[in-house]
Formats: sequence, C-alpha cells, structure tokens
Amino acid sequence: MKIITLWLWAFGFAINKLLWENNPNNKFYAYEINKTIFDLINQNREHPFFFPWYKLPENIELIDNYDSIIWEIDLLIIAIPTQFISSSIEWFKDKIKSWITILNLSKWIDISSNNLVSKLFSERLNWLNFNYWVLSWWMISSELVEWKFLWADLWINDFKIWEKIKSLLENNNFRIELRKDILNIELYWSFKNIMAIMVGYYEWIWYWSSSIWAKLVEYYSEVSKIIGLYWWNKELDFSYYSLGWDIIATCFWNSRNRYLWKLLWSWKYIKEALEILKSENKHSEWYETLKVVYAFIKDKPWFEITKFLYSLIKN
Repeated sequence: MKIITLWLWAFGFAINKLLWENNPNNKFYAYEINKTIFDLINQNREHPFFFPWYKLPENIELIDNYDSIIWEIDLLIIAIPTQFISSSIEWFKDKIKSWITILNLSKWIDISSNNLVSKLFSERLNWLNFNYWVLSWWMISSELVEWKFLWADLWINDFKIWEKIKSLLENNNFRIELRKDILNIELYWSFKNIMAIMVGYYEWIWYWSSSIWAKLVEYYSEVSKIIGLYWWNKELDFSYYSLGWDIIATCFWNSRNRYLWKLLWSWKYIKEALEILKSENKHSEWYETLKVVYAFIKDKPWFEITKFLYSLIKN
C-alpha cells in the first residue's frame, strides 16, 4: 500500500511518526507545500516549529512535488488546515486513481461553502469511487509525538476493512474507537472550537472553574439548536463527543486555541493575533468556524451566546 500525507504541519508530522512506529519496514511519502518548512525538515528530519527534538525516520520520503507519485497512491492522508482544503482538492482531484482511500484529519466545516468537509469531498470527487475515513483526535499533536497513551475516533465507510486500518494506526499507546455516525465526529469537533474561545473569555474575566463549566452547559443547548438548523439530526451524542474528550484538551491544555486566547486577552485585535499565529506557522480553526456559523444564524432570533462571542472577537 502506497501512502502519502499532505502537509507536514503539527498533525501531519505526528501521524507520520505513528505510521513509522507501527510499520517500520514500510515506505511512506510526505508532501509539504511550504518550501521553507520542507527544506528545513529535509535537512535534518526535524520539524523546525513544532517538534525540534524528534527526527523523522529515513523510510518517510519527503517530496516537494507530488505530481509524479500521487496517481499511484492508495491512501491519501489529509492533514491540511480546513481553510485550505477546498483549494487543495482542486489540486489533486484529477490526479488520483479510483478506489483510493482518503483519511481526513482536518476540522469539519469548510469555510468557503459552509458545508461539512465530507460533503465537500463527495461533491468534488463525485466522478470517483473512493473510500472516505475521518480520524478525530482527543489530544494535542505533541502528545502523539511524545508517546503518550491516547485515544481517537474513526469513522469509515466500509467496516470490513477495519483490520487493515487497525494494523496501520493502532498500537498499545494509541487506541482507536470506531464510530457509526460521521456527523458526531464532524460537527462536534467543529463546535468545540467555538466553545474554546468562550472558555477563554470567562477565564479572562476571572470566572472560576465551576462557573466556566456552567457556561459551557448553557452553551450546549444553543449548539444543539444550531446543529438542528444545519442538519436536523437529533441523535448526536454531544455530551460524549464534546464534553467528555477533546474540549478538555482544547480549552485547558497547551493548544493553539488556548494560545490564541492569550494573544487576544493581551489586547491584540483578532487580525493582529492571527498574523502572529501565521508568522509562527500556526493556524487556529475556531475563528473561521465562528465566522461561518455566525453568518448562518445572525438573522435568527436565538443564539445570543454565539452572536455575543462573534461581536466580542470582531470588535
């Protein structure tokens, strides 16, 4: 099986470490669009911004142009920030073969169309037979590189191939839970990013932990109504997906979302804060998610918390 990862940002780099650990005799390919990052990783096998203490093994071949190899690829791993997925699909959609498997690690609402990323793939690749998988992380990328004991959720469109996936990704330190509803994964991993900035705001105005969690519970009801407007699905398990797991890492640990709060609450404007992130080769999806959700609900009579958060950040 030929495997390529598109973009070696934090999670793209981290999943290549995982692939090698589970399959040390296999060869993998990794493509990085940023020439500066590519050149630096290619020189010493270390990530210059995220993991300077870890070297990628030699059986992960770095490439700066995937045109010559992508038509042979069996598994395409998407580790691209959501705001660039739409344009990236345009780059490779005519170059991949039928029955390719696409494993998406990115967040789940496309800011250019306000669609789920899974719908974006199905529409743009509607002429192609392909498998689509979604892997959601309950962690920050450094924990994967540092060999912590971790979980992730996986949705696949064909459960008969689970054993193949298991040998590729799962090990004693990395456990995967199979899920049957892609909406659970896609939607709540998007909305928890908005919750992250809400927690940051209440921390900044000196709310204590109990009050912050009370505000989170209050916002859960609003998010459920937003999801009802978007996708009218009442079967999603919000408490498990958003409260139980990733929101804790996103809101209270060393995540990009938390870093962006610090920039904002040090009296930076959002545009200035995003420029600082960009200068450090980092992206935080919550602001993009908040913008597309706000555009969808701004003229509706409810959703006051979402509107408040948007006006707070915007102004």
